[in-house]
Amino acid sequence: MKKRILPKKASSTALSDFPKRRDERGTAMSILLLFARHRSLSSQQIAGLLRLPPSTVYRHLETLLQAGFVVESQTMGRYAAGPEVVRLADNYRDEALAQGIVSRRLEQLSKETGELAAYLVQSSREVLCVESVESIHILSCSYAAGRSRPLLNGASARAILAHLPEEEIDEILAGHFLAPAEETIIRTDLEDIRARGFATSSGALAPGVWGVSAPVFGEAGLAGVVTTMVPLDRAATDAERNRFISFTRQAAEDLSRVGASA
Repeated sequence: MKKRILPKKASSTALSDFPKRRDERGTAMSILLLFARHRSLSSQQIAGLLRLPPSTVYRHLETLLQAGFVVESQTMGRYAAGPEVVRLADNYRDEALAQGIVSRRLEQLSKETGELAAYLVQSSREVLCVESVESIHILSCSYAAGRSRPLLNGASARAILAHLPEEEIDEILAGHFLAPAEETIIRTDLEDIRARGFATSSGALAPGVWGVSAPVFGEAGLAGVVTTMVPLDRAATDAERNRFISFTRQAAEDLSRVGASA
């Protein structure tokens, strides 16, 4: 009679390791998600935010460093998102653009306003245009995809800057070595932008150009901004400017809903 071989039962030790492994993965993911909301963090800050022992944080940071998901910041003792995270974000953005979600909404916005519509994102300490639709007018503004400028002045830059974590705002402003009075003016403007939900500028990008930008949010926070750019002679009155503001904010809200459900 052939002897029946029964499969071995998993040991109680092996079974008990499953929750531990799930917890380990969850801890690593929690650390990574912190860098979606903070430009840089110290290990002590991570431990405090997640209520973890410092030894646990150090162990996971070492793994994330080796994998390229985290890098050591230029500031001693701090960490920031690494190149692999940037690649993931770029792939997500490229896929969203490839699907036409952003470009279709920009085309609609440009038709509604008759003006240039653009989508811009933060790229380190700059604001980068990733998609734009030109105006139908002969006399128009131009802002091509791939163009970038410092993350400081202009409606697009201010709309992004206003919605970054406070410590990141501090770092960016410190990098521009502003006079105290100028920094105070900018910080007041950022507070106003957060309160009203959009930013405007006149002549910041180029002489004779007025612009309005509204933030687009996703699950991880700020995703980018929608911007409308108009020659000043077509945005000379409050009524005209309010019209551009209304259409731009609606486009940003529409893309936020898409991003939040993606």
